[in-house]
Amino acid sequence: MISPYWHYDMPAVPFVFMRHGETEANRTGIIAGSTDVPLNATGEEQARAIAPLMAQYKWRAVYASTQSRAQRTAELAVPTHQAEILPGLRERHWGDLEGRPITELCQRYDTPPNGEPFNDMCKRVCEALKIALAGHGDAQGLTVIVGHSGVMRCILHLTGFDADGPRIMNATPFLFTPQDGRWTHEMLSEQANAARQDME
Repeated sequence: MISPYWHYDMPAVPFVFMRHGETEANRTGIIAGSTDVPLNATGEEQARAIAPLMAQYKWRAVYASTQSRAQRTAELAVPTHQAEILPGLRERHWGDLEGRPITELCQRYDTPPNGEPFNDMCKRVCEALKIALAGHGDAQGLTVIVGHSGVMRCILHLTGFDADGPRIMNATPFLFTPQDGRWTHEMLSEQANAARQDME
C-alpha cells in the first residue's frame, strides 16, 4: 500500500526542482535508474540554455543527487553555486529492469524485481528535502534541487499531487510553493519571478 502524502511531513518551504538534462539513455528509451550515465551533448546544451532564466532568481543553495547527470546539470544551469550532494536525491533503483527498454517498466507503485519500493524512495527523498530546506526562510532565497524523473514523481506525491503521468522534460525547473496547507507547482518563468518579487 502506498503511504498518503501527509504521512511524510514535508517541510512547508518553497523550493525549485529541476530534472537533469538529456542522457543517451533518455534519448534511446532505456531505463537508467541507479546507473550513473552522463549527460549527452543535447543535455549539456539544455542545462546551459536554462542558465539565463535561473540567473534571474535569488538562490540560497543548490543540491544535487550523487549521480553525475544531476551534478553536471546543476553546474551548468546554476554556475554561481557549488551544488551540495545529497544521496537521498538519487534516482530510483529499478533492479533487474535497469538497462532494459522503458516500455518494460512495471507499474509506478509496484516494486521492480530486486528494485526499490516507491514508499522507500519517497521516504528518502523526503528526508533529503528536510535536510536541504531545514532552517531556511523564503527571504534567504530559494533552494534548487537537481535530480531525476523518479524524484520529481516522489515530490509530486509528497506535495499531494498524482505521481503518475508523463515524465517532466529535461532541464525544466518547477517552483513548488506551500499555500494554505496545500502545495502549488508551476514551471519556473520570468513571470513567476516577477510575481514572487511583488509578494516580498
